[in-house]
Amino acid sequence: MRAWVTHGYDDLRLEEVPDPEPRPGWPVVRVGVVQPAITEVQLLKGERSSGYDVVAQRLAEGPQLLFGHEFCGEVVAVAPGESQVAVGDRVTALHSRHGTIGRHFPGCFSELAAVPADALVPVPDSVDDWEATALQPLSSCVRIVQDLGIGLGDVVLVLGQGVMGLNCAQVAKAAGARLVIGVDRRPDLLEVARRLGVDETIDASTEDVPARVQELTGGSGAPVVIEAASGSPKVGLSGGATVSEAVACVASGGTILSLAHYHEPVSLDFNVCRRKRLRYQFPPSGGGPQDMALAASLVGSRRVDLSSMITHRLDGLENLPEAIAITSDKARYGALNPAQVRVSGSD
Repeated sequence: MRAWVTHGYDDLRLEEVPDPEPRPGWPVVRVGVVQPAITEVQLLKGERSSGYDVVAQRLAEGPQLLFGHEFCGEVVAVAPGESQVAVGDRVTALHSRHGTIGRHFPGCFSELAAVPADALVPVPDSVDDWEATALQPLSSCVRIVQDLGIGLGDVVLVLGQGVMGLNCAQVAKAAGARLVIGVDRRPDLLEVARRLGVDETIDASTEDVPARVQELTGGSGAPVVIEAASGSPKVGLSGGATVSEAVACVASGGTILSLAHYHEPVSLDFNVCRRKRLRYQFPPSGGGPQDMALAASLVGSRRVDLSSMITHRLDGLENLPEAIAITSDKARYGALNPAQVRVSGSD
């Protein structure tokens, strides 16, 4: 089969490698669609992000089949006695007890992959391959909204209208939030946010965000703030600037949840946090099968729109480097979701 082999940082090569063989608990999946996650783009460049130490250790051992944990595919081979999945099942995946796909074991930047059965989640017919490839991030947002307890009548501020910000905003609306405010510096993303149901948008490049939030909330601030804009500026994120902005916008006694994997230390004025009696938290562990099933249900029923967020769809595994380039500089290419690559199939 063909697979992208990582020989080092920023050194991916498309090569012929042996087909994986099914073994107990490890069925083989034919990859239909795959997308490079932002964290994978950062890791490929050698930047610190989630999984950096694992990737560094793997690369020290020689070329590896790294990355590609966000995908949709079809089970094509199982070991005798396998009961969790069957040949012909259409699946996507979460993390496994064996680790993360594409870090602790080979990923799906390839035509075929052996994937732990405990990571595989069936995809309903109401969700197409492109949407299914984007379900893993959405399932994390489902878990975040549930963990924050967002429900009927709540007011939620989402800083950053990228994939995770828009996913959280849509799920918050589906959960019953009365007012969702979206903030970004890209007018195109703010337009998408409005189309996807965000009630009020703020252009951080031209408006005073804390002042506008105070105006929209009657002077109280937002009880719940989801900070989804921080992260490495090299992939178009804010660094740590929006952390202080979140603190300025949150209501007294409110909650801030930060989504980012920070590329460097971030400063925070704890006196302001104390004065406001804030709860500052980070995402719970990634969504589980129930969260992904709920995410799929939201997409299948069109209460959450993933399709219009998938702005770049490429055909052919050989085009993965282009998908990585688009994903690493979304603003330049006008991208929202990571660029996706169809490896096989016709969906």
